[in-house]
Amino acid sequence: MNPFLLFWLQKNRLKSIFIQKSLIVCLLLLSTNISLAQDVDLDQAGDLEEREFHRHKMSLILGHSHVPAGFSNGKKRMLVVPSWGLDYNFLINRKLAIGLHSDFYTENFAVIDFGGNEEFVRERPITLTLVGSYNHHEKWSFIAGTGYEFAKEENLSIIRLGVERAWELPKKWEFLATLQYDLRVGVFNSWMLGLGISKSI
Repeated sequence: MNPFLLFWLQKNRLKSIFIQKSLIVCLLLLSTNISLAQDVDLDQAGDLEEREFHRHKMSLILGHSHVPAGFSNGKKRMLVVPSWGLDYNFLINRKLAIGLHSDFYTENFAVIDFGGNEEFVRERPITLTLVGSYNHHEKWSFIAGTGYEFAKEENLSIIRLGVERAWELPKKWEFLATLQYDLRVGVFNSWMLGLGISKSI
């Protein structure tokens, strides 16, 4: 073989190997930089998300409770009783929370028990319930719990079920709409529609 051709092939082969190795090193460095940048971005996003997660939430709700077994002017009729709600929730994680919910009724009212036999007068009762909530979706929460309704005449046990919808406002405020059902065990039931605001702290 021609020595000149042999020399040229060896020289180009060396160049080709050098170019291949250089390309491999460049690709490795580039991929490492990209993955490190992504890791940093993900870490920063995770830190930001963790910083924005507040475990405490306070809510103030104006509600109207509808009492099917209300008693007024000697007749059984649906009563609508206004109330204020003050709720505290502790978020265990982004899906689950436990809370202490209270309602302050602003009017006196009378009801007939489930048997239709006895009239109960409720003088501005206060309810206090321990609830758990599950955030099925970012803005929807399902609530269940138990507690008591306190009144001068008699204290009643409550079972509560509810659903809540939130709309985000600036600076960790939210606008709320809530629907809840309260069963005073063995006596009467009611359902409440409410609107309110909440603040995450």
